[in-house]
Amino acid sequence: MKYLILMFALLIMAGNGPNYVHANAVEEELRKSVEYLEAIPEVQWVKVERNTVIVGWKGVPAQFNIINTEAALKGTRATQRTVYIWSVRHTQKNWTTGTRPYLCKTIAANGTVKETTCNF
Repeated sequence: MKYLILMFALLIMAGNGPNYVHANAVEEELRKSVEYLEAIPEVQWVKVERNTVIVGWKGVPAQFNIINTEAALKGTRATQRTVYIWSVRHTQKNWTTGTRPYLCKTIAANGTVKETTCNF
């Protein structure tokens, strides 16, 4: 009986592991898909957390809307998940998702943009 309980406990613990590893793999794929943003002169920093990308901007380039849209599309295609791109000022390094102020946000899922507030 103890053996059966031990096996059951091990199966439960083993079931929790792959989700954690998978979440890290998704985050890493997202990070790779948006690393090109760091080459844009106005981008001061990029932070990736789960399925969210926060971009710190110093200035707004002419292609701002396109850059945010493209980042969201590349992210959702790479991860097969809903991806959120938040654009903030470069001075907001400790900014957390969903709080104000922010420049704009773009949401993409299944290879298409679902929502954007980028109207620059």
